[in-house]
Amino acid sequence: MQRENSNSIYLPNELEYFRNEIESSVVSSLWLTPTDGTPSLTESKLAGYPYLPKSHLCPKDTNNEFMPLLAQINFAQLPSSPLFPNKGLLQFFISNKFNHPIEAKVELLFQQDFKIRYFPEVLNEDQLKISFSYLNINSDSTIQKEMKLDFYGKLEPVSVFDYRREHLLQASQFGREVISDDGRTFEDIYFENFLAAEHKLGGYPYFIEYDTRKDSTFLKKFDTLLLQIVSNDEQGIMYGDSGILKFFINQQALKDLDFSSVYFIAEQF
Repeated sequence: MQRENSNSIYLPNELEYFRNEIESSVVSSLWLTPTDGTPSLTESKLAGYPYLPKSHLCPKDTNNEFMPLLAQINFAQLPSSPLFPNKGLLQFFISNKFNHPIEAKVELLFQQDFKIRYFPEVLNEDQLKISFSYLNINSDSTIQKEMKLDFYGKLEPVSVFDYRREHLLQASQFGREVISDDGRTFEDIYFENFLAAEHKLGGYPYFIEYDTRKDSTFLKKFDTLLLQIVSNDEQGIMYGDSGILKFFINQQALKDLDFSSVYFIAEQF
C-alpha cells in the first residue's frame, strides 16, 4: 500500500468513485514495525524485560504465575498523534496460558490473565529493576524474541470487518455488484486493500470472522483500538495458528489515561 499525503489516502482506481465517502471514515493510527536490536528497559519494544520501578513486580495471572511482557510503548518516542499522550510508558502483559491456545477466540474484560500498566513518568534506569530471574519467558511464546519498535503515522479508512463499516460506507450497499473490468466486486476490492491486518496503535481493527462488538451495546463502548499484534512468521510472532491479539479501550478513558477497563480479544484460525 502506498503512503498518502496529509489530505488523502491511497485508493485503487476502482474505488476512486467512492473516494469522498471512504475518506469520511478516515482515522489516524500508528503502525508498528518490529526490528532486530536490543532496546533498553525504557524503550518501546515487543517482549523482553519490562520497564519496572524497584517498587514493582511483574503482574501475575490466575495461576499465580508472573506474566511476561507482550509490548511496551514509550509515548515520548512516538510521532505526534491526536489519540495518544506525548509522554509516559504503557505496558501490555499476557499470561503464558496464551502460548498454546485451544479456543478459537478468547474475550477478557477483567485484567486477570492480561494486565495493562501506565506510568505517567519514566524513571532513570538506575531506579529500575534489572534482575528478572523469576520470569518464565518461554521460547514458544507468542513473540519469540525481544524486538525494537519503529513507528509511522497512517491514515486509515474503516476496515472490512469493523461493525461500523455498513454505517460509514453507503458504498457497501454495492456488495457483490461487479465494479471492475476483471470481474471484481466492491467487496472484493475493499477486502484486498483494507483488511487492517497490521501491528498498530489506534486505527481500525482486523477480525478473523466478525466484529464481536457489533451486537453488544456494552462492548461498543470500547470504541478505540489501543493495540493490535498480528502473527508474522518472518518476525517470529505467532499466536496459535496464525492468530491476532487486540486490546480496545473507550476513547474518553484513553484521553483520561485511565487504563483500568480494557477489552482483550485473542483470535486464531
